[in-house]
Amino acid sequence: MGTVGTAYTTTIDPEAAAADLVRQATAGLDGPPTFGILFATTQHDTERLVSCAFDSLGGIPLWGGSSSTGIFTQAGWITTEGGAAGLMLLSGRAAGVGVAEVGDDPVAAGRQATRQALAQLRGEASALLTISFMGPEEGILEGVAEVAPGVPVVGGTSSDHSADNRFQQFANGHAYSGHFAVAALGGPLGYAFTNGYRLTGRQATVTRASGRRAFELDGRRAMDVYTGWVGRPESEIGGGAILTFSVQHPLLFHKDGTAYSAHPVNANPDGSMDFGAAMHAGMVLELGESSVNALIAEAGTAVHLAARAVPAPAGVVMAYCGGRAIALGERIREIPGEIEHVLGPVPVIGFLAFGEQGCAVPGVPTHADLSVSALVLG
Repeated sequence: MGTVGTAYTTTIDPEAAAADLVRQATAGLDGPPTFGILFATTQHDTERLVSCAFDSLGGIPLWGGSSSTGIFTQAGWITTEGGAAGLMLLSGRAAGVGVAEVGDDPVAAGRQATRQALAQLRGEASALLTISFMGPEEGILEGVAEVAPGVPVVGGTSSDHSADNRFQQFANGHAYSGHFAVAALGGPLGYAFTNGYRLTGRQATVTRASGRRAFELDGRRAMDVYTGWVGRPESEIGGGAILTFSVQHPLLFHKDGTAYSAHPVNANPDGSMDFGAAMHAGMVLELGESSVNALIAEAGTAVHLAARAVPAPAGVVMAYCGGRAIALGERIREIPGEIEHVLGPVPVIGFLAFGEQGCAVPGVPTHADLSVSALVLG
């Protein structure tokens, strides 16, 4: 028995799946649960799954979201054609959950949801767990930082692999789309936000950009600069092909003395490049490199760094980039083993994110791509 319990299921019926998850996770707990984390693929009727789990748990704060193709637990990478879901329950730890529709004001949504979570927590937050959808993450984090300055953030962007792109955010008894959900946690914990890419020294300054599109680097077509660096023709890695190729060859942006990864997700006919993170003139981008082995090992590195803050790690919560998973293929199954190698057989819950949020610099929440955001519970 302990303060953290986990469970997973591949049962597709939402009521049976929720009952299975709650039964397994509570069996490992010393005391009643005070907070829950739920990740699920969208083959499920996620609204019913979340609602049933929430009711079965007596209405405790519940946070999470959708994950592409599978979920991580200490038992391994759980994936089936019918779907997968995982639940982590904590006992004896104060928590609160807030949710807000983002609409056309992500900063306000970040403020609103964070205020809700902190009010329910009724105490000092040690960290915030975040989940949203692709596009407004930078603005949301701005709002979060206004309400909870200096509080570390760990999280990611909800993902999906189905044709209808059901990117969902779970908060208490509901599954939302187009929302921001945040959990405030008290108690001892550690956190890390890493990517592990090797810097190559090949740098350029963004000279023209809009939103998440970079048109020019050092006054040249962005793709001309990138293809010159990687030694591949645009005919080979242009368009959507760059999404897969760039997992091992991303561009990293420098901020506050740290190199954060930005994932080139598309190359356009005019030579511009689209990213999963915001671009703006004056940013310094640098080519990064990694091997598949290093992409896998970074999960262990992240939890090792996070665990340094706690004397007795009791559990791991992880957002692992879904883009990195493209390069891993079946080797994604090795990720839980990396965590066990570092911390031993501790409870684990994790999901694939389409963008990650964290604090590589204490107190500075940042959105990036191709990263690992990890929280270790003390």
